[in-house]
Amino acid sequence: MRTKLNLAACLIAGLIFGLSANAQKTVIKKAALPANAQTFLKTHFAGQEPTYILEDKEILSKEYKVQFANNLQIEFDGKGNWKEVDGKNTAIPTAIVPTKITTYVKTNFAKDKITKIEKETLGYEAKLSSGLELKFNPKGEFIKIAN
Repeated sequence: MRTKLNLAACLIAGLIFGLSANAQKTVIKKAALPANAQTFLKTHFAGQEPTYILEDKEILSKEYKVQFANNLQIEFDGKGNWKEVDGKNTAIPTAIVPTKITTYVKTNFAKDKITKIEKETLGYEAKLSSGLELKFNPKGEFIKIAN
């Protein structure tokens, strides 16, 4: 019985390793991004050219990472919807952030700027210039300060 469990665990581990090893990261041109991602870049980063764009192909999914010269990074899902905008301790454009989140931060943390926003399964996480990380629900309502 124990041998069968060990064999099954090794097979599963090998399968997972094999599938992850099959992932491919390639540099692509902006024109190869999905339409949603291209529109997002034109709207919020007009006039700025990315340093590079990576396409990360997995077995069942695809993601994109856009890097700018000022180190700002944007991650998109396979359909071109943004997942994360990281200013690397520099303020990100407020037009990207849902209005309720921007209002909450201006009201409660007036000296801080939002330097990172991430869409999560259960809402948003915003990082402030002070280092605080705030969690919000999908409607942009404050939940808690993250640990």
